Amino acid sequence: MTYRGSTLERRENLRGILRHLDSTYSDYTVYLIEADATPTFHWSGLGDEKIRHVFVCDNGPFPKARLCNLGARMCTGDIICFHDADMISNPDYLPLCINAIRHGTASDALCPFTNVINVTGVYRDAFIVSGDYAILKPFLESDRPEEMEILYANTPGAIVLIKRSDYMRVGGYDPRFIGWGGEDDDLLTRAVRLGVRWHSVPDANASLFHLHHDNTSRHAAIAAAERNREAAAETHALSQEELEARAAELAKYFD
Repeated sequence: MTYRGSTLERRENLRGILRHLDSTYSDYTVYLIEADATPTFHWSGLGDEKIRHVFVCDNGPFPKARLCNLGARMCTGDIICFHDADMISNPDYLPLCINAIRHGTASDALCPFTNVINVTGVYRDAFIVSGDYAILKPFLESDRPEEMEILYANTPGAIVLIKRSDYMRVGGYDPRFIGWGGEDDDLLTRAVRLGVRWHSVPDANASLFHLHHDNTSRHAAIAAAERNREAAAETHALSQEELEARAAELAKYFD
């Protein structure tokens, strides 16, 4: 889980997500990789032994891809879950996805969702305080209140489960992607072309909920994300030989 607490909403969202994970699951370790000038997360505030907080002093553009790779190197399990610090998945599906990757024969990577629902207002506030998925679950199928709307019809990121061996084999996230956007598209394209069986869960009940937050510089962030996506599109144009060479170069980080 990568993080920068640049706004109060982002700091609140992280606490809500960590509360939810703690109250819902048991056998896991969160590598919380924070990059900023000074830490905004302090482990003593939660005291959760399942959290490993790693601080990287870097207040430049958020290096999400590089932080994900650092977390992957630290992980010791056979499956890595890249989990955005403001996303909530249906607890009925996350364990099923892990078992499908570990024991099944169809998938090497899974996104445990199809679309993403943005949550604002009283529902966001209530979830942050409690971490209780029951607050959000009724709106998977029923009419949603005005505080909720579809944020993404589909996305290759947000929460991704992948075999650690395959992630490292294809080179992980490309650290040339700075900020948010594009890094997930690039990894998906590279992984699939190199034989990783990557799927999403096509079920409305598998929707993600996203805790709303403002952006300190929304226009700049949108422009940067668009540049990243244009760079990610170039991955499609690489020959297979070029793609394999690029993956081999990126994979050296994990040696």
